[in-house]
Amino acid sequence: MTTFTHADRYAKVIEVSKRVRWEIERDVIRGRQFDFSKAFLPDGLSLANELAFMSPADRRLLGQVQGRTYAYMFGLVERFISFETIALSQERVFGDQVALEALVRMTDEEIKHQALFRRLEAMMAADMPAGYQMTAEPNAVAQAVLDKSRWAVLALTLDIELFTQAHYRASIEPDANLSPL
Repeated sequence: MTTFTHADRYAKVIEVSKRVRWEIERDVIRGRQFDFSKAFLPDGLSLANELAFMSPADRRLLGQVQGRTYAYMFGLVERFISFETIALSQERVFGDQVALEALVRMTDEEIKHQALFRRLEAMMAADMPAGYQMTAEPNAVAQAVLDKSRWAVLALTLDIELFTQAHYRASIEPDANLSPL
């Protein structure tokens, strides 16, 4: 049986990070715009299709508002993750440089997630009706989370990372009726 050390695990994180590196414009946006004739979230997540009193166009718009909120909320919760990985990195500045690099790479990815969600939300906002309001302040939410114990913050981070991957694979990736972007 092979035993992996912390250094081995961090080295693997670095290797995978280099291999799967992605860019917002090149790999996600790719010059596309949102298709407002399509939904932004799958029906099973939006549930707008269950509101029979609304017209199909109104249900689609409600789902698009939900999609915009989804992007805003994910950008908002990502805020505390980058702060926590920076804090963890600072503890390794004069120590294990492999661990430091792995944590810096994770921080870079988390900041990129924030930028992606801000970009998507702004793209939706540009073509949606006026009146949408963001009521949660990202830094206040991040501070409320960061006021908890480190283990609580790390457990929440792990939960968010796992459920977003499972959620994407189960509900968003396979739905051809969604706007491709």
